[in-house]
This record gives sequence, structure tokens and C-alpha cells, in this order.
Amino acid sequence: MRALIVGAGAIGQYVAAQLKLAGHDAVLLAKPDAAARLRDGYVLVVGDKTQRVVVPAITGTDDGARGDFDLVVTAVKSFATASAIESIRALPACDRAAILVLQNGLGNEELCAAAFGDDRVVAGALTTAVDRAPEPGVIAAKKGGVTIAPVGAPAHNWIIAAFELSAIKVAAAADWRALKWSKLCTNLLANAVCAILDWTPAQVYADTTAFDVERRCLLEAIATMDKLGLAPISLIDFPVPLLVAAARSLPPGMLRVVLASRVARARGDKLPSLLIDARARRAQTEVDALNGAVAARAAASGIAAPANAMVARVLDGITAGTIPWDDFRAKPSALAAAILSARA
Repeated sequence: MRALIVGAGAIGQYVAAQLKLAGHDAVLLAKPDAAARLRDGYVLVVGDKTQRVVVPAITGTDDGARGDFDLVVTAVKSFATASAIESIRALPACDRAAILVLQNGLGNEELCAAAFGDDRVVAGALTTAVDRAPEPGVIAAKKGGVTIAPVGAPAHNWIIAAFELSAIKVAAAADWRALKWSKLCTNLLANAVCAILDWTPAQVYADTTAFDVERRCLLEAIATMDKLGLAPISLIDFPVPLLVAAARSLPPGMLRVVLASRVARARGDKLPSLLIDARARRAQTEVDALNGAVAARAAASGIAAPANAMVARVLDGITAGTIPWDDFRAKPSALAAAILSARA
């Protein structure tokens, strides 16, 4: 299989390396500085095993002469999806390729389907924790894998067969919307609230007020799924139906204990992506595709999601510089009060 991975961040490098090590012809589409940095190869660390891999990195249309791609994997931030689509369109070698959307959040599959047609698009959910290594490369957890579901009619089972040759666990799901919403439930945990408060997940889960905001965001997402008729599905090494059942039924104090343990094991030493972006003072984050998307889909379905709406609004304001971070940094009561005022 010949695969183009669009985006040379941690996820893109991880997928490209695993496919390359499995014997596939993997190519990274990267920004010029990233392509130069990765030209001599990089390391992939999984558990106690370290491997060095050289994956060709291109920056534009200079790779078309080598042959057509069978698969394109989108591994950029959700806010960069439109730009990724234009990059894919600019490569004639991608004209007949299937598009595997591995991004977090909602809306990416719809954008790709509008650009390339439903039948070429496959939704994906990656549950492997991946982080950058000290030297060029990535560190990945042993647990997790990729679950895929077709957006159009073709099942694209050949993608499963290709991934099975690699060390990436792979599974299939029937409903791509349920797949993405199930992954979204996991992405809401210890992410945006951490970024707003400038707290680690352990700090958030140790505070009852901060956790109450977390719980409200998750319950609003579950209520929206119910309204849309979507049932949670299990992802590789992450039983989302159990998470949803626990959120519905457990008392808040017990749920906090259960999730604190689970989230700590799942994340390891990796900080939440939104917190990393906030501390790096990046002007844009994925919160609109996560909490913001829950609020938007809830409103379109005739229900309210004030916790998600406020969390997205506040974090957008912090990153844009229109809301002083110190108004909310280490102040969970301020965030809870903002949500309460929005509901009034």
C-alpha cells in the first residue's frame, strides 16, 4: 500500500512510522521546516522498544511522479482540515485515494466528504497515546489502536488488512457518527477544563468544582448523542459504553474517583493537548471541534449544552487574548459561575 500521511506532528509521525516498518510505502506531507527536520529519520519508541525509521517527507507536488497513493491519512489539527483538503487536491497522486480521517472532534469527515465524495472517506478514531520524543521522533503507548468506519457505501476492508500488517491494532465499526462521538467523549475528559484552569488532569480531578464542570460537559455530550440517536461504541482498549453508563448512573464523588484513575492511566505523563496549546500561547486550538461542536450540535437538536458552550467560549477568548487567563487560572469557581450565569 502506498500511503500519504498529511501532517508531521506526533500522530502523523507515529502512523507513518508504523506503516513504513510494516513494509508499506509511507510518505509524510509536512511543512518545510518539519520536512527538513525529519529528512534523516526519527525514532519511534513503544514501551521499551526503540526503532529508527526514515519516512520520506514532501512539502508539495514534488512526489507525484512516484505513483498514485492508495490511502491518504489526515493527521492535522481540526482547524487545519480545510488547508489539508487543499493540499490533497493539489497532489494528482491522491486523485483516487481513500481518505482516512484520524482527527479528533466533529466536522472533519463532513468537510472531506464534501470535497472528495462520501465513498472515498473513512472515519477513524485513534486511542493510542502519542507524544513527541526528546530527539526527533515520537513515544507511543502500547495500548490503543485505530477503529474505522466508512462514511459512504464501500466498506474499505483493505485498509483493515493493511493496518493489520503493522503494529497498530485495528478494528471496524458500522456507524461512523457513533464512532466519532464516542471518541469525542474521551477527548472531553481532562482537556479543555485543564487548559482554562492551567491545571494538570490530577489537579482537576482533585477539585470537586473543576470536576463538576468536566462531568457537566460529558453529560451534555451524552444527552446530545441520545437526541441524535447515537449509541456509544467501544474503541480499542477504551470501553466508551462503560464510561457513558458510569457518567449516567454513578454519584459525582464516585465517578470522580473512577475517572481519575482511568484518565491517569490513559494519559500517562502526557499533558492534555489543549493545555499544551494554551501554555504555548498558540492562537488557535481544537476546542471548537470538541466542546464547541457539542454545543453547536446540541443547539441544532433543540437542547442546551451551556457547560460546553462556555468552556469553548472561555478557552477561545484566552487563546485569542480577549479574556485574561488570570481570570480563570486556578479558579474553578470562576468557570462554574460563568456557566451558571449563562444558564440563567
